[in-house]
Amino acid sequence: MTHRTAAVNRLIVLVVGLALLGVGGYAIAWDLKVPIVREWVSRYDRDLVSRLPEQGWWVWALVATVVVGLVFGIILLALDLTRRRTSPVAVPDPETGTYVTVDVNSIAGGVSSELAKYPGVRQTRARAVIERGLPTLLIVVTADPTINIADFTRASEDIAAWVESTIGGEQVATQVLLHLDRADHPAAHVEL
Repeated sequence: MTHRTAAVNRLIVLVVGLALLGVGGYAIAWDLKVPIVREWVSRYDRDLVSRLPEQGWWVWALVATVVVGLVFGIILLALDLTRRRTSPVAVPDPETGTYVTVDVNSIAGGVSSELAKYPGVRQTRARAVIERGLPTLLIVVTADPTINIADFTRASEDIAAWVESTIGGEQVATQVLLHLDRADHPAAHVEL
């Protein structure tokens, strides 16, 4: 989810929350017989309000409300569910001054392959996503529960530093998520 989509979602939640808070406060004030709220309610023209559904435009207003709500909901859902794909990154060549375009997904696959060679790693999955507006290499590693976590962390940090130096200072993050199998997992037992 991009910053803009998250901001729109939060704004919608804020507006709906404030509206519900206002309606709830109004109902509580009515129940507590607050004089000003009772006065506001007494000013309602009940005949006018009860005749509204009989007006010719009422059905069209309801249809328009449903259509606008559906279109708005579908657009918001599409924005929320849109995959956060990365675009290629332009890396400058210091000798020639030209730029080489690099596919970030390929780099993620390379990092995943390197981490798969580490002892105790059973499986790696890699993809490149946009996380908070920043291209991010997301590597998910499943490993044996007896893996040396400190050494694995150092190896991961070394690979992330190599990626950063290779891309030439371009803003690309590397995120490695380590999942350990359960100790009672059948693959965790090694017979000697």
